[in-house]
Amino acid sequence: MRNRITIIGVILLLQLGGWNCKQEYNPPAIKNTPHLLVVDGVVINGNDSTVITLTRTRSLADTTPAVVELGAQVSILSPSGAIYPLVSEGNGRYEIDQLFLDTTQLYQLKIVTADGNEFRSQLDHVYAPPPIDSLNFTQDGSGVHVFVNTHDPTNSTRYYRWQYLDTWEYVSDYQAALIYVDSNNIVDVSQDYQNYFCYQFEPSSSIQVATTTQLSSDIVSEHELEVIPPGSEKISMLYSMLVNQYGVSVDAYNFWSNLKKNTEQLGSLFDVQPFTELGNITCVNNPSVQCIGFISFSSLQQKRIFISRNQVNPWNYIPYYGGDCALTYREIHPDSLSYYFQPPGGPYFNSLIGTDNGLYILNTTECVDCRQHGGTSIKPPYWP
Repeated sequence: MRNRITIIGVILLLQLGGWNCKQEYNPPAIKNTPHLLVVDGVVINGNDSTVITLTRTRSLADTTPAVVELGAQVSILSPSGAIYPLVSEGNGRYEIDQLFLDTTQLYQLKIVTADGNEFRSQLDHVYAPPPIDSLNFTQDGSGVHVFVNTHDPTNSTRYYRWQYLDTWEYVSDYQAALIYVDSNNIVDVSQDYQNYFCYQFEPSSSIQVATTTQLSSDIVSEHELEVIPPGSEKISMLYSMLVNQYGVSVDAYNFWSNLKKNTEQLGSLFDVQPFTELGNITCVNNPSVQCIGFISFSSLQQKRIFISRNQVNPWNYIPYYGGDCALTYREIHPDSLSYYFQPPGGPYFNSLIGTDNGLYILNTTECVDCRQHGGTSIKPPYWP
């Protein structure tokens, strides 16, 4: 979501610079970056920690990583005088453990940046969405579609927002039983060191909101969260989605809905054009200093779904190692083994697999160690 909300900064910078459909125009944002503060996060009431991320916008020509905002003082305030400070965790992240807010009061987020500017979000209620009824999926030619269903019997939520975290398991081509330390030290692979099963994580990047105001009952039915394309590695073994559901205000819904339209539909003369709403956060000591972001206060409802490879057919997954590992499979005499591992790690980037009739079996590390693909071999605690 951090990447998604940063996109709004780019769009707004373009609009501030002007649009011209007749000739090429390089807006001032390309040359001069205003470095607007970008605030991302939801203040969670009750059952989870709150994380607020602070970054700065960049020019369109800037290829460096996002600039994080360090040294800020971040807190949650109520008109009654209650103050809940967040702790800097580095990398622009500010966090506080479980909050227990009074749902009869209004709250706001306060940020004092290192340059002395003070930002505050608009006072808002603490929303309490209903539980998620179910998560389910269907499969068609475009892939696997994951849906969420929920309802509020009191008809009081009406505006919803979702974020999710994808986790998936994948494997290397060969499972190693031995580890080469040096020519005199070859050890068995322990369960803690296994590098055949790996896990990847990916937070949602799409904006997911819905409203039931046009319905007589507060029911969300089959709202699509994600489409996993055919052959994706995500369902090569086992896939999981953890969904966070929030209740939001009508203003928050409109902000995220407009942002979704502009980031997903912008591209032609007839598409929806960029909007100028920056969010609900203002600089109180200098109104000319702008800030991008919308802060909501909500309790959190969560639900997880698992989808296994044998539930989707056909899938036609092509492994990350390309399926050519049989071509690099080798059986090596013990006297020659050190040649394939010197210096340690390599020039040949090999890994041991096991032994066979006194010979050592090895292959390229990419074919043996799944961590080479960017995942971790540490199994998540929620994994079956």
